Parts: sequence; structure tokens; C-alpha cells
Amino acid sequence: MSRDENQQTGLGWRCSSCGKLIHKVEDGWVEWLACPDEIGGAKLKGVRLVHHPTAQEAHGCQYDSRLEFRKDRSIVEGLPLERFVGVDGLVLILSFLAADEMPRDEVLELAKRVQVPGYELTHELFHAAIAGGVFTPSIANGYYLQSEIWSLFQWASEQAKSA
Repeated sequence: MSRDENQQTGLGWRCSSCGKLIHKVEDGWVEWLACPDEIGGAKLKGVRLVHHPTAQEAHGCQYDSRLEFRKDRSIVEGLPLERFVGVDGLVLILSFLAADEMPRDEVLELAKRVQVPGYELTHELFHAAIAGGVFTPSIANGYYLQSEIWSLFQWASEQAKSA
């Protein structure tokens, strides 16, 4: 969802740490871990979208940098969510894919969450709808067309009304 769409609808993104909604793009943070690989380079892993770090919290929803370093010498890295939304954000995400340094599936999921309107709110509903035989994606599981996303919203609304 673009920054403006998200603020107009008041929906947001789900924090990968606490599960609560991040309502404004300014309140989001994308982070990952950089750990040493076998040949002395850096291997990146653990891409996730969380609440932005604040001065009041030691690490809040972010990775605990001390704990991660102790576990496997990982360094916590990240950028504001703002850097990942919109056209420039898409180019940044594509550059991560092109560099082939981050886990491809994690970067693709981030791209869908921040770039595809409605995906963030429906991707978990799709799992239930597909498992229940209500829906079959046109492309593949995890890759949904806008028409499918909005149809799922309608289906979920009808289910909520009849419950």
C-alpha cells in the first residue's frame, strides 16, 4: 500500500514482532540480521517489518542487538519503512533482490506487504479460504491479483455478517 493509501484507510501493517498494527508509515521499521558466513563475508537473514525504534524503549519490537550478537555474532541492521513504500521503495527492494544478499523469499514477502494494496490485510485470510476450498489463486499461492484481494474482502465480510 502506498503511504497515502495507508493513511487514508487507517489500516496499516502488522508488526512481525508484537502482532499489533503499525498505523502510519513513519511508525514502521524494516530490519534484518547480518551474520558472518563461512568465508568471512556477511550473510543477511531475518527480514521483518516491526514498530520503529523509540528512545523510550531499549529495543521494543526490534531484534535485541546484544542477544543476536551473542547467539551467532549477528549485527542488527535496518531502515525506516518509508524507504520501502512507493516507487522508490520498490526500486530499493528490487536492488536487494538483484544483489542476492538477502533471503529471496523474505524480500519478496516484504515487497508484497508494502507494495500491493490489500495484501497485508488478506494474505492470512487467503490461507484459510484456499484450505477451505473457497478460493483458488489465478497465479500461485502467495501471489494474488487485485481482483482476488477485493473478492476475498467481500467474502470475509459476508462470512462475518452470517456468523
